[in-house]
Amino acid sequence: MPANLIDSSHHIVLIAHKNPDADSLGAACAFYSYLLRSQKKITLFCVSAEVNQNLAFLPWFDKITDRFPEDADCIISFDCGSYGRIGVENELPLLNIDHHISNDFYGTHNIINTSAISTTEVVYDYFVANGIKINGKIATALYAGLLDDSKCFSVPECSSKTFAMAQDLIDCGADHALCSEWLYRRRSLASLRVRGILLKQMKLLVDGRLAVFEVPLSVLEETGATLSECKRVLDEALGMRSVQAAMMVIEHPRGGAKLSLRTDGAVNAANMMMSFGGGGHLKRAGTRLKHEKYDELVKNMIVLITKELE
Repeated sequence: MPANLIDSSHHIVLIAHKNPDADSLGAACAFYSYLLRSQKKITLFCVSAEVNQNLAFLPWFDKITDRFPEDADCIISFDCGSYGRIGVENELPLLNIDHHISNDFYGTHNIINTSAISTTEVVYDYFVANGIKINGKIATALYAGLLDDSKCFSVPECSSKTFAMAQDLIDCGADHALCSEWLYRRRSLASLRVRGILLKQMKLLVDGRLAVFEVPLSVLEETGATLSECKRVLDEALGMRSVQAAMMVIEHPRGGAKLSLRTDGAVNAANMMMSFGGGGHLKRAGTRLKHEKYDELVKNMIVLITKELE
């Protein structure tokens, strides 16, 4: 049982995935707040040396480290759809908490709810089921993930449960204004620069139903934009009336590329990316292409998406 694993551990490492979003890091920060009550040794870990500064409002953000502790005896991963997203390899007992449909249950224990709108919803349900008191810091961290993965409560997957959870978290002290300010209003100069470049270079295929973005290293270097700042443009493209799928290929500094796909449901993004070693959700998925020459793989992806849309 997950509770038994936590109780028997002395040094627990909470892991947010590579280049974490508000859902992964928010879930980890909420659990950090909870475990502080246990007086155990807790480490908040992310393999990415630099974490999006727009997440700096999250409680315990300053505790994040990219150094994995040698004396750890337990791992809890959050929002990591595959083991590779954790960023480290070891034989420690692992509690896998997630909501990705492509999750392969890699943990020693797994708490997976693919119907949840966010991993913070999965954590929230765990807290409620186990009678764990949600304070202001926990509430804000959970609310941030809910707000981000629901795109400010705008996605079709939002349900009465989504809004009931939001209300309960606000009643517990979640700061809606703080979360919405940092997640949806604050923008860096780099994000504005890259947005203009990418929208100008966007290709529309299949009678305007597929939007394709190619982001070479030169664009990242010129603008100073991060991967997450680039991917925000995908959601904008999907908002166009004719577009049913939007794909972005971002050249990686260490070779290969990061491939991201957003759809309106006409294409199963998770299945599409799983065939290329990735995963995600029905409408949002991605993968890392490690090949030095990935052009042919991208062309194949475009062909597969085109067939799905025709």
